[in-house]
Amino acid sequence: MNKPQISPFLLLLLFAYMVIEGSFMPLWVLLFSLIHEGGHLLAIRWLGGGIRSFQGGGQGFGIGTRALSYRAEFWAAFAGPLTSIALAMLFAAFRQWQFLYTNLALGLMNLLPIYPLDGGRMLRAILTETLPLHLQQPILQGIGLLFILPLLGLAFWQFLASGYNISLLFICFYLLGLLKENGNDV
Repeated sequence: MNKPQISPFLLLLLFAYMVIEGSFMPLWVLLFSLIHEGGHLLAIRWLGGGIRSFQGGGQGFGIGTRALSYRAEFWAAFAGPLTSIALAMLFAAFRQWQFLYTNLALGLMNLLPIYPLDGGRMLRAILTETLPLHLQQPILQGIGLLFILPLLGLAFWQFLASGYNISLLFICFYLLGLLKENGNDV
């Protein structure tokens, strides 16, 4: 495996947020994201796959793999959200609500069928087993859009109701960008 890479820009953003908001939550989110990715890494190894690279940046984390079947790719993609949801249940047992919500959000957000999120990778693995390549891209993009649009409506409602909270709007625009950017990567 190549040397793991984490963008200095990501670390700078985390530091800036912590200074401005006076909160250590970004560090916790980073830690929980790394544990989520650890779930992927364990599953890839357990399923007999190889790991080419591990990268982290402003767009999130990514693991380059080799030698995985589509079925194994499905389970490796599912392992990250499963890890986050299991961690959320652990925090529920200890009544650590903020960490529970953070991990639950991380797990559920990654289950959205938007490529290259984990749910999109799972959907792509299923489609690759059942459909020819030229049909996969429009189906992946259509299903991704089908999930982003209601989320975008919820984000606008949240912004209007709170008067200031635009975090979900940023996430939606990020997901739309991912959908557009990765439309030809399938």
